[in-house]
Amino acid sequence: MADIDAVVTGAGGFIGGNLTRVLLAEGRGVRAVDRKPLHEWHQVHDGAKNVVSDALQRDTCAEILDGRAGEVYHLAADENS
Repeated sequence: MADIDAVVTGAGGFIGGNLTRVLLAEGRGVRAVDRKPLHEWHQVHDGAKNVVSDALQRDTCAEILDGRAGEVYHLAADENS
């Protein structure tokens, strides 16, 4: 896998999963993030670094970004709102 240069939050959803697929097809290194367990993701891509974490929690944001991502696609939503 390439170095991580893009983070997609909400990657377990329909739109986030498809964006992850497109970025991987472009040869990008992707960290795919969603708070749902992997078995509940719409799509799981083997080429991505798949991470189960909650981007809505301030203390986990630094871990999700890991200081290396040049781009962040924030597609996570609070499904309870």
